[in-house]
Amino acid sequence: MNDTIAASRTPRPLRAVAAAAACFLAGGGVLTAVAPAAEAAELPDTFVSTATTWAYSDDATDPAAGAADRLSWTLADYDDSAWKSATGAFGAKNGAATGLGSRFPITTLLNHYIDGRSAPAVPTYHFRTSFDVTADQLADIGSLRGEIVYDDAVQIFVNGEKVAGFVDDRVEEAPEADRNLVYAGASGGNPVTSTFTVSPEDLVAGENTLAVALHQDRATSSDIYLDVTSLAPVPSDLPAELSDIVMTVGSDETSRGITWYSNVDTAQVVQLAPASAVTDGSFPADAVTVPATGGPTTSGEFRRSATLTDLAESTDYAYRVGNDTDGWSATSTFSTGTTTGDYDFLFVGDPQIGASGDVARDQAGWTDTLAVAEAAFPDSELIFSAGDQVESAGNEAHYDAFLAPDQLRRLPLVPTNGNHDVGSKAYEQHFTLPNNDPTAGAATSASASGGNYWFTHKDVLYLNINSNNGDVASHEAFLRRVVAEQGGSARWVVLAFHHSIYSVAAHVNDARIKDLRAALPPIISDLGIDLVLQGHDHSYTRSFLLEDGDRADATEVPGQSEVVPGEGEVLYVTANSASGSKYYDVRAPDAPYASVINQEKVRNYSHVEVTDETITVSTMRSEQAGDGKAVNSVVDQVTLRKPAVEVPAEPDPEPVPGDPTPGDPTPGEPAPEQPAPGGSGDPEPTTPPAAPGAAPKPATPGSLTEDTRGTVSAPTTARAGQSITVTVGAAHAGRPVGVWLHPDEVLLGIRTVGADGTVRVTVPAGTDTGTHRLVVLDADGEVLGWQDVEITAAGSTAGGGLAVTGTNVLVGLLLAAGLVAGGTALLVLRRRATATD
Repeated sequence: MNDTIAASRTPRPLRAVAAAAACFLAGGGVLTAVAPAAEAAELPDTFVSTATTWAYSDDATDPAAGAADRLSWTLADYDDSAWKSATGAFGAKNGAATGLGSRFPITTLLNHYIDGRSAPAVPTYHFRTSFDVTADQLADIGSLRGEIVYDDAVQIFVNGEKVAGFVDDRVEEAPEADRNLVYAGASGGNPVTSTFTVSPEDLVAGENTLAVALHQDRATSSDIYLDVTSLAPVPSDLPAELSDIVMTVGSDETSRGITWYSNVDTAQVVQLAPASAVTDGSFPADAVTVPATGGPTTSGEFRRSATLTDLAESTDYAYRVGNDTDGWSATSTFSTGTTTGDYDFLFVGDPQIGASGDVARDQAGWTDTLAVAEAAFPDSELIFSAGDQVESAGNEAHYDAFLAPDQLRRLPLVPTNGNHDVGSKAYEQHFTLPNNDPTAGAATSASASGGNYWFTHKDVLYLNINSNNGDVASHEAFLRRVVAEQGGSARWVVLAFHHSIYSVAAHVNDARIKDLRAALPPIISDLGIDLVLQGHDHSYTRSFLLEDGDRADATEVPGQSEVVPGEGEVLYVTANSASGSKYYDVRAPDAPYASVINQEKVRNYSHVEVTDETITVSTMRSEQAGDGKAVNSVVDQVTLRKPAVEVPAEPDPEPVPGDPTPGDPTPGEPAPEQPAPGGSGDPEPTTPPAAPGAAPKPATPGSLTEDTRGTVSAPTTARAGQSITVTVGAAHAGRPVGVWLHPDEVLLGIRTVGADGTVRVTVPAGTDTGTHRLVVLDADGEVLGWQDVEITAAGSTAGGGLAVTGTNVLVGLLLAAGLVAGGTALLVLRRRATATD
């Protein structure tokens, strides 16, 4: 488990003392007779162990044949006298009691094959045992915590009630009458250890029946294994075990989802406070508490989920989960960014913990990748997963390892439903997802996970669909609806799904992939989606710009560092493994859609930078890849830049007195030299107000005084080609301003000040390095403020961003329509195909 609390609660004997004290006070200070508190019942270390004797059936017969209730064999009154009897561990490897290794010894050999000699294997084995619980013990038990080692799938029952199931989705999908004899599970290598919880409500005073159905995953399976190592009582006075805590993305940048598992079914909350108000884990009295919702999980725990809303921007928060009665988790912290402006996030491919057969190794690789990525890009605001978080959908040991990194409690995770996740409700139970529509991309069975969801982050619309469901019409309806409702205000639209349709490795010719490749691209292009993030194929591929699935521009060269899409043109990126648990060899090196292919069989992650004008995807190695390919060396880097569209300018205005002469500056170009002021002693004039239709003029040097220095703010360092946010002040919201760069007197753009008092401009790529003055003028040409800005080269790192290499940065500047005189203007326009286009 990634986080189990160690908080203590008032012990039972002390509660009795407190009760006696209360009676003393209630009696006016006279101690009245109080019956002595009962001694706590003695609880065993465990009710069941490897040495427990079990009755079992391994002859491929249905133990409930002829009964109306297929679970009759799990009840206390079932007659198992004809079954075999032995102690654990139980198993077989190719029909023998050896071969699984020293970690999985076999005490009792199971009948491996239906005919006793060769495949097909017995599909399901059935086990029964009993244990006694006294009434006093039952009163003191908060829960039972079991540990089970199995291969391939199990369902666990207590007194006829299912308390847990692991990798049992195929059991639940089978017709009810067939479930006692069905192949189920996944071929995951070695036996797996999982834990489960039994509620005291499922127990009775006296004899209790524990039953286990053990399933082979296929008729040709080479091994089978079962060992119930413990069923330990958890005293009711012990704190709850709170685990699997994870922070997920909210509906926008002001919200977060928090999900966790508990071994007790009690009301629990998230407690939230500014980090500065939390001292030594103690939360202030005015801390916010957000009640959690939830219910039983498929693995026997209890899911709890809460959503944090109305988070303040640029704030450090601390939170914990639990309650005062059952105890609290350890405190975690996170930070919010701004609600507008540039940002970056991490994109990771298929962690698929457990795919190598060595969960600990996969966890170590996954943990290291996140540590490397966070250290390199500490301001990242999201962790975006391409799916296949785990190898086995219902395997909690795999989820424990996936959720182990601390980053998943302080950076919002954006999970994607992969083909290794979908087979269990565990995916839905572990992650709180915003705007989730369970009817779109719906679960394909009662035991599977499903649904499509969306969120926005700083005016970027993100769509995430469940590609395990091949109902394209359902996906299309969801995408069109959300883009119609949310896309109008989005500066970019990004789509994610697991099954890459433009990869080049093992899955390139899968039937599902071919179907999706034929159906989805026209929809994606028609909706004006800019970028598609994918996984599944455990190798890296970056596409050319594609329109309706076809290469959009024959002149785009492989590996081109910057691409400018036309309408309907889309960039597709497929991520390699972030954990190193599995890699696939390239099978289609000449795929016509592939611009960049990389398979070095080393762990990768991508750093994604988002600005108004660009999205830059830099894919990095998180481990050494031979000589010259160090950790954080670049696998591939591409910038997706919004197109510059030529549009007609406003007609030339009628001449008016004071019109400027030809040669006035245009954005990105120096202004003509100003004439020298008049004779000696003449005051240097300020910039005159611009008449209607006049081109803007820069400030004169003499108007940049100390009085106006610092009254606007911007980054003190920026690189050539970088977009920056300039804070003008909320008092100017809704008004146009001109932003200039001196001493070259280059107009960076005329912008309308946003409600938050800011505007965004781009430093031209060809700007000389060194100290410049960034100047903001109002519509009348008056100086609102200025400050010094150090400009670095386009390929350098400024303000903590990743250096952009091999990229000629294209500058797009906006001219206000009323201020453009003659000719045409280049306006950077966001293409957006509506849902009805």
